Amino acid sequence: MDDLNAKFQVKKEYKIRIDMIRLLIEPTTFEILPMQEGQNPYIDIRQQSHNAIAKKQFTTLAHVLRKHRIIYTLPVMKKHLPDIVFVANGGLYLPRLRTPLILLPNMKWPQRKAELPYLETMYRELGIPIIPYPGKHPFEGQSDLKWFDGGRKAVCGYGYRATRNTFAEIAALFEKLYGSKNAPELLVLPIASADYYHLDIAMMEYSSVVGGAVDRCVVHRRAFSPASHRRLAAFLGPKNVEIIDTKDSFCLNAIVDGSRIITHEMKDPLVAPFLEKCTGREIVQIPMSEYEKSGGSIRCLVLDLYLTDTALKPFKVSKDISRVV
Repeated sequence: MDDLNAKFQVKKEYKIRIDMIRLLIEPTTFEILPMQEGQNPYIDIRQQSHNAIAKKQFTTLAHVLRKHRIIYTLPVMKKHLPDIVFVANGGLYLPRLRTPLILLPNMKWPQRKAELPYLETMYRELGIPIIPYPGKHPFEGQSDLKWFDGGRKAVCGYGYRATRNTFAEIAALFEKLYGSKNAPELLVLPIASADYYHLDIAMMEYSSVVGGAVDRCVVHRRAFSPASHRRLAAFLGPKNVEIIDTKDSFCLNAIVDGSRIITHEMKDPLVAPFLEKCTGREIVQIPMSEYEKSGGSIRCLVLDLYLTDTALKPFKVSKDISRVV
């Protein structure tokens, strides 16, 4: 047993209460810059962001997620960090370990690499242990990997940010952290279209029972090849995979919040009834136009943390509003 596995170990889940915390970063540095041109299919540098509208849309989302959430405020700075508001790219919570742990990202683009020291400071202020990304290939946190079955399985997407080698590096890290018998099983799929450049645009995961473990997903038909759709169905079980065929790319870049799905304002009128029927949840739509100019929507703005009782104490998370400044 190496040092990493000895330090963190897989916890006995029935002994430790786990709370879900939603982490958001205020959009104080959000903007669209010439340096971002061509970084995803949605960015048009001729369209400038409107700060007042972006703030209003962010505030609406924060209000809807009013329980168990933290809003983190960055220090005043001259540095351009236009994308740090998309905090889902800023780390990956690692489940089933005795100590809560965030795997840091290894961003692809230069302006995103500059986020790392600020992310490290944020996690340190929140009292959450972090571990650096162990390799050289791009990895953009929660947006590239989806947990299923209580963290025993994960679906990973590559092709436009992460690479296949990314997940070989992550698999090696998981072997060290969890041990070979407890390491999560990974399904690594190529993303078929740049329109779904992150997995969290291609797929929305949810639980078949409200409050239960995540075991199902909805995926965009155009995000994966037919062979990948078959592999996904075999990995999770055919009844646990729903396929949607729509040009509304951001409809699955959504948050499942208990009995609600929080998503953007739908562009396809058939999507909401489809999602209601297959998930059994109410659809809540929030305008996200400013963030979608930059290639992100609701799921991109929120990082999920599942923390133990003791880990919650340093930053005093309440059931109402918690803000760290």
